[in-house]
Amino acid sequence: MPLKNLKLNGHLNSVNGSPDKQIEKAKLGTNTSCRHDDNLRDLLPSERQTLKVPSSNALSDLDGESKPPYSPSPALTIAPEGGYGWVIVGAAFLCSFVVDGVANSFGIYLIEFNDLFVEPESITSWIGSLLVGVYLFMGPIACGLADTFGYRIVIACGAVTAACGFGASFFVTNVYVLFLTFGIIGGIGFGFIYSPSIMCVCSYFQDQSALAVGIAVCGSSVGGMVFPNFVQLLLDYYGWQGSMLFLAGTALQCCIAAALMRNPQHKTLPALQITKATSGEDDQGCLPPLIRQALADMINFHIYRVPTFLIYSCASFIGSIAFLTPSFFLPSFAIEKFPIDKDTAATVITAICGAGIIGRIFFGALADRPRFDALKIHNLCIFASGVTLALVPMCTSFTGLLINGVVYGFFIAPYISLMSIILSSRMGLEQLPIAFGQTQLLAGIASMIGPPLHGTVEGKTTSSVPFYFAGAAWILASLVASLIFLLPNRLKRCEFARSKSSVNGSSRAISTNAEPV
Repeated sequence: MPLKNLKLNGHLNSVNGSPDKQIEKAKLGTNTSCRHDDNLRDLLPSERQTLKVPSSNALSDLDGESKPPYSPSPALTIAPEGGYGWVIVGAAFLCSFVVDGVANSFGIYLIEFNDLFVEPESITSWIGSLLVGVYLFMGPIACGLADTFGYRIVIACGAVTAACGFGASFFVTNVYVLFLTFGIIGGIGFGFIYSPSIMCVCSYFQDQSALAVGIAVCGSSVGGMVFPNFVQLLLDYYGWQGSMLFLAGTALQCCIAAALMRNPQHKTLPALQITKATSGEDDQGCLPPLIRQALADMINFHIYRVPTFLIYSCASFIGSIAFLTPSFFLPSFAIEKFPIDKDTAATVITAICGAGIIGRIFFGALADRPRFDALKIHNLCIFASGVTLALVPMCTSFTGLLINGVVYGFFIAPYISLMSIILSSRMGLEQLPIAFGQTQLLAGIASMIGPPLHGTVEGKTTSSVPFYFAGAAWILASLVASLIFLLPNRLKRCEFARSKSSVNGSSRAISTNAEPV
């Protein structure tokens, strides 16, 4: 059976010099380091299969002869760099616009649900928490599906799934059923849309990957600016149930983006000697190999043996608990504290997301400069975000609250946009897929429990106290992440072969030492 070319999204020449030098170093067993190329930092879970070659059985099928288990792959492929890729960027922008636009507008729905249902806010907030948590949780699986079946099919299925969930919500009169229709089904659909769309962008770019991904994820901030006011308009004219039909139709627009997605035609470079990853069993089973790999990565906890990742993941979990607090609860807080209507309250989310666009661009450009460390930028920004969020109850006017929202939106932007940069520069290229997937899982879990926890605290105290707790969570997260700088140098080196053991057996992979930049 034919072998598939291996994909390597990154500058091969920048890592170890020319292709000839790469082959020479690979033959000599020389380790490569991620720190040699900043552009390698932007990889997403799509690189799950980057450093794997087919099994020895597959190699022997070529001509009936037995091949050594460490045979080099026939070719390595590089992205075509732009061209049709800019169409993919536009399609991914639309996906981000819809997914995060709906997620950021849930605070408007929460006001409506609190008025309609007799359940406390700690219960109704679970609807939006499940939407965001499930879509983050589905990230690794969605990437594996996209690698196996293609971006177009997976994103289209996600659009239809989300539309079915929102459409079914039209008939719901019970808040607990909304957990299933709006939260879980909608979250699964959004998970199939978001991660594969960004992954497709990465497959088309090398030199301009940071710019391309940055433009694509700006759709999240633009959607956050537009959707809260759009949803409030729908609620005024059609009620919350009627608005669900509009959300279903909006989700189906991602089918247009799916139709534009296609796998790039990669250029071919000479092969490198790459170590085979073995699982202890043949590549056969009821699930495609990439899906099994995604599932294995979800339950592979050996990466937590790496002190750098353990500290960063703890900080990420703490921060993610407070991440949804502004978008979910600031509109209701503004209505309660100031004499404003629901339409005006929605502008708070618009202000936060608008400032987020500027923050993504500014801090992304800053992190690309050699003199600036992405982790230091991240820590300082989330510390400032925590202080800003804790000052929300002290705002004496709605104008002051808007200014607070702008400052918060600007400083919270690097929390998401610099995540892949921090993980790849600190952990190494080989550990990035697992590290990114585990970080998404933790963020999903924290996002599920954060808003209900906020609602519980508010129910037992006042509406101001949860913002103090959320601000303290961000400050604590920045302090925990700063512990990485205190690790001894020997612990900052990540030896992938030592830290990763496959769940299905022993994994033998390239050993890469990646030091902090």
